[in-house]
Amino acid sequence: MAMDTMSGLLSGIKVLDFTTAFVGPFCSRIMADMGAEVIKIERPVHNQEDRFTPESLPTRNGVPFLHLNGGKKSLCIDLKHPRGLEIVRSLVKQVDVFVENYTPHVVRSYGLDYPNLHALNPRIIMCSMTGYGQEGFAHNPEHVCTDPVAQAVSGLNWITGEPDGAPYTIGGGIGDTITGMTGGLAVGYALFHRERTGVGQYIDLSMIESLLFLDSLGMPHTAANHGIPLHHRNGKQNTYTFPMGILKAKEGYISLQAPGQGPNSAWGRLCVCMGREDMIDDPRYLTDDDRLLRRDEVVGIIEGWLQGMSDDEAALAVLAEARISSGPVLSQAQIWEHPHYRDRGAFQEISYPELGPIGVVSPPYKFSETPAMVRGPAPQLGEHNHEVLTVNLGLTPAEVDALADGGVIYESRAARKRRLAAARAA
Repeated sequence: MAMDTMSGLLSGIKVLDFTTAFVGPFCSRIMADMGAEVIKIERPVHNQEDRFTPESLPTRNGVPFLHLNGGKKSLCIDLKHPRGLEIVRSLVKQVDVFVENYTPHVVRSYGLDYPNLHALNPRIIMCSMTGYGQEGFAHNPEHVCTDPVAQAVSGLNWITGEPDGAPYTIGGGIGDTITGMTGGLAVGYALFHRERTGVGQYIDLSMIESLLFLDSLGMPHTAANHGIPLHHRNGKQNTYTFPMGILKAKEGYISLQAPGQGPNSAWGRLCVCMGREDMIDDPRYLTDDDRLLRRDEVVGIIEGWLQGMSDDEAALAVLAEARISSGPVLSQAQIWEHPHYRDRGAFQEISYPELGPIGVVSPPYKFSETPAMVRGPAPQLGEHNHEVLTVNLGLTPAEVDALADGGVIYESRAARKRRLAAARAA
């Protein structure tokens, strides 16, 4: 059960993780993957006696906590108890980073806002992640904003979907994860700045601006042209370079991009692949804009060629040989089995005492000297109470037990089982 934090890029960095749901835990997961010691502050929840069971894995809510919190330590503490807040403030004096993603009044109500943290530890870096930023939407800081709402307000929905249809919401919690990754990036640079200056700082990060920044086409064009947009919803094919997007092949779907003009362009090479060299200089198909005017016709020609191949693998081989950007549209089940992802180390196996080996998604960074990885199972509720309080605050085991008896801290049944098993193994 020991967690490897010695070889990571953030080895020696301590993070106090005061987060919930997706966006905040994803941010601190990045730091845990890079070797930081992440102490997750959790509240007592008596229905989490067993977080990880075989029955929980196929459910909607069973896996996200596992995915977002691998390698972290759980300190389950009642912040409404004065002694509980005292413990957190003592930890604040020792940590490098404090991450939170509650509405602004929550940290203020506990006295854990940045002015108070800075007074306790001038070197601390605090990252607050909210939907709309600390001022809130229309000056209402308590206005709640979740992933699909952030996608809408940021304009990401507006450029996603069929050209003449309603905007689409992208799946996968992308608003949460992009904001979490942006937070991880911001904290990393703040740590770099602190190493040079000794000065910590506060980071105010919003989901809507993180997603706005993600758009490298639609919003930049609109801004550069003083509010006049160039791009609209693409549907299956892009609206500014063509062909570019998803096409029906013999067995599934293939995405490709083949813009340009003339025989040396990607479009020209695609015409050669299809045996349609006549289309290269045909004025009806000469430029991207010309082809966009005949998008249905051009899509039909390309799809007809793809579906005439022996299989999708053969079509992809021809496209790759012609140096045309292309790839299959893969489902999550196909990705899990795909040799490319396997060879790249996109997945790890983490041993859970309650479940056995569990497949998890690895971090995408491939550092040559400081590997990033999921460094252990996600914690059971309160699993690391004893470790955090004895190692970091110098409490004795008896003092930790007294805190548990007094309701200041809480340890779930499954957490106690893990802790005692680790002690026996040691």
